[in-house]
Amino acid sequence: MVPMTMPKYTSFKRKQGGSVTFYWTCPTAYRKAGAPFTSVTLGHDLTQKELNEAAAVWNERMDGWRKERSPMAEPETTRHGTVEWLVNSYLRHDSFLERVGEFSRPDYRRIFDRVCDTQITREPTQQLFRVGDLRIANIGVSTAEKIYKTFADEGAGRTSEKVVTYCKAMWKRMKPHYPDLFRQDTPNPWEGVTIKRRAKKVKGHVDREAVYAFAEGAIRLKRPELAAAAVLAFEFFLRPSNIGAGYAPWTGYRGESAPDKIIFSHRKTGERAEHPLEYIDEAGAVVALYAQAEAIFKRVPKYGTSIVCQKNGKLFGDGTRLSQDVREIADKLTAEGVLSPGFTLDKARHGGMTELEEMGLTEGQGRVLSKHRTSSAYRGYAKETEKRVLEATKRRFGISENSENVSKINEPKTAKKS
Repeated sequence: MVPMTMPKYTSFKRKQGGSVTFYWTCPTAYRKAGAPFTSVTLGHDLTQKELNEAAAVWNERMDGWRKERSPMAEPETTRHGTVEWLVNSYLRHDSFLERVGEFSRPDYRRIFDRVCDTQITREPTQQLFRVGDLRIANIGVSTAEKIYKTFADEGAGRTSEKVVTYCKAMWKRMKPHYPDLFRQDTPNPWEGVTIKRRAKKVKGHVDREAVYAFAEGAIRLKRPELAAAAVLAFEFFLRPSNIGAGYAPWTGYRGESAPDKIIFSHRKTGERAEHPLEYIDEAGAVVALYAQAEAIFKRVPKYGTSIVCQKNGKLFGDGTRLSQDVREIADKLTAEGVLSPGFTLDKARHGGMTELEEMGLTEGQGRVLSKHRTSSAYRGYAKETEKRVLEATKRRFGISENSENVSKINEPKTAKKS
């Protein structure tokens, strides 16, 4: 036993080496009711304080979800007109619930809570004020900029951008409902915030050869479920969180309703994806489209309802457990010389998206497969590989794969006509 007080919904597991890993798990009843949580890893060998703090984050999210879903919940009116009141009202309003999926809502709550708890100084007294206690009408462009810079100066580049994006949307959507509470001289103060440019990290990618080298290695190392995870990420563009949360069930793979397809839904966007696994050619022969992938799936035991789950039938959940296990196997295969360093599920997914571009698919064709709703979301995934640059250059000069001839533009100007 671990001589610690376990917070609500937490558990622990002792590893072979003696270390203890702590988990937070959403109760089954809440999951069935639609809670956007499953299970997360809180950390390893935590102190009582660290465990309490880690669990509190998820318990607060759970309490917030329960309160949001409760028919008896009433909007906070004791501090009517404050920023915190606006946040609480927005998170219950249809303008938020109809536009933001349940999976993304905890992130909004986290960002808004941090904004409300932020302290800033106001002229001319230089007195400190908590942002959540300020009246909505007190938030002008200069105040919005101070809030943004508080996060930006801490080095939280991505978080500071979310602060502006989320607050801008909240102001835009809530002002029509409570026009008297907002400033009339500044329709949306967050529109005036200038976001600093930053060098965004470009995620890496791996190619088809690396994905299937990992898959074969994972099967050899008795982790076939991880092999399936890599294939689902590369071939069908599933996010690691989708895979870990069970969004690729066995019933969707060559099921009774569609024996020639694999079907699942993308958790973040709610888009339903139906990928054909075969087609009949002109000669009447059945042509397999994902023979390599299906060869892997055939060697994956059905531990549970999902193609990727733990041997005890439980899902990996929303945390990083699945990605961590993939990295552990990838590190072993790297040590054996099978893989190059740095293989991850994210890189497998990005590699699949890059392959679409390398094969010359149009943006429309790529989005049909990946189920991205917008062009901007889609374009960020394909990497500018050497192959893409070469193919673009060859097309520019009229060089095709089936012909060694080049376009007239490449002929010497002194060439004589025959």
